[in-house]
Order: sequence, then structure tokens, then C-alpha cells
Amino acid sequence: MQVFLIKELDKRKLFGKVKLKDDQILIKQKVDKMKISKKIKLVNRINKILKTNNSNKAIVSKNLKKDDEFLNLLYSNGIDVIQGRYLFKVIVEDFLEKVCIQNNIKEKDILISIAINDVNEWAIKLVENLSKKFKMVNIVTQKSNYFKNLQKKLYDENGIIITTTNNKKKALSKANIILNIDFPEEIINKYIIKDDGIIINLEEKIKIKKKRFNGKIINDYEIKVKENTDMYYALQKQEYNGFDIKDLVEIYIINNPKEIENVIISK
Repeated sequence: MQVFLIKELDKRKLFGKVKLKDDQILIKQKVDKMKISKKIKLVNRINKILKTNNSNKAIVSKNLKKDDEFLNLLYSNGIDVIQGRYLFKVIVEDFLEKVCIQNNIKEKDILISIAINDVNEWAIKLVENLSKKFKMVNIVTQKSNYFKNLQKKLYDENGIIITTTNNKKKALSKANIILNIDFPEEIINKYIIKDDGIIINLEEKIKIKKKRFNGKIINDYEIKVKENTDMYYALQKQEYNGFDIKDLVEIYIINNPKEIENVIISK
């Protein structure tokens, strides 16, 4: 998988507005100072570079990620901006354990609700694993049929009962932890949510608009890499300065799955 790094560079070091150097797309101008028309031209140039190299994936520097307008233009041009979301799904089980520890919650004493629209093998396996850790698991979905075989398997082999529902008044109202896999903000806010619940959003940042809600919303995470590992040394390159470690690690893990054991969740 070829992924390009996009970052701004001191104009004294660059001839022309945009330059391709190895796997880096270097921008001369300060993007946040550009008018929208110039940003559109810039993104078109970036898109052309990616297509020429048969890629649509990019990692954007921390500074550029602050510019929502620029990011939206990248997305609208079909550019897949790496945001560490795939990695979030990879580490989610360990992340949940850390959340429970930090909030003094015993896994066997709580109800976890999993909100999901796009049901796939990963989601089914995740539900299976979590049902064996938590006292109660509730699946909030419109695709309950996808979980029938798993429900039967868990009950027959382990005596575990998991429920599926899409009742907006009850589905999330008692959940201590809501693992929101892919419900968008406008949908999740249609449900009654436990006032002091913890919501973990895997795919996008979400706000809860209910005035009485005083729980926790977790939209992101932080990681470190174990020192003296191949991944640690690979990410020490100067060209990676100014980029979010999550984004870099995500690509590294996709190409080197076994290295996931060297990822440390720090938040």
C-alpha cells in the first residue's frame, strides 16, 4: 500500500508551490491563509500526483489537519486521509479494558451497548469477544438477523445471552458504556442515553446534544510505540516529524500486523 505524506514546508526550501519528493507531497504556501479557490487548485494538484502514482491514500501533517476546509476538499476528491480510525478498531478491546480501569468499572458488572449499522466479520467477532468479558452485551442495530447465528452459538456453547434491539427509548438508556461503531451524530442523538454513560466513537467525532448528559465522550485515543522495536526505529525518520503517531502506526500495522503487540495505549 503506497501512502503519501502531505505537509507544508518552509518556502525558502522549495521551488514551486507543490513538490513531490519520494513519498512526500510538499506544499510551499501556508494553506490556512489561502482562499478557497486556491485550496481547490492545490487539492486538484495533490489529487493529480496521487493518481499518477496509482494511490488515493495520504497522511496529513498535524498543522494541515487543523484546517477543516482543506480536509473536506481532500475527502470530496476521493482522497483517503488516514486518521488512525482503522487502528482504533484494531485496539478497541484493549482500549475498553483501559477505560474500565480508569473509571473504576468492573467489566462483569456493567452493560455495554454496541451501536452498529455496517455488520461484517470483524463486528461479529468483536461482539463475540466482548460478550465473554462483560456481564451484559446489547447490540443496537437494524440488522439483527446478522447476529442470530452468533446468539445461538454463544448460548449453546457458553450460556451467554446477547440481545439485539433498535428501540430508541430503551436501547441505550441503561448502558454504562456505548461503543458507537458507525452511528453518525444525527442518528445517535435520536436515542435516549444514560446521563452518566461513557460513549466511545470509533469512526467519527460526535457530540451528544442532550442537556442532561454529563457523562464522557471519547472521540480519540493516544498511543506510544515500545522502544527498541523495528516499528520504533522505523518511525524515527526525520520526514515523519510533524505527523500524528496514530496515522503513521496505522499504516505500519496494516503492512506488519504482528507489530500490533508493540503498540501501547496511553489514553
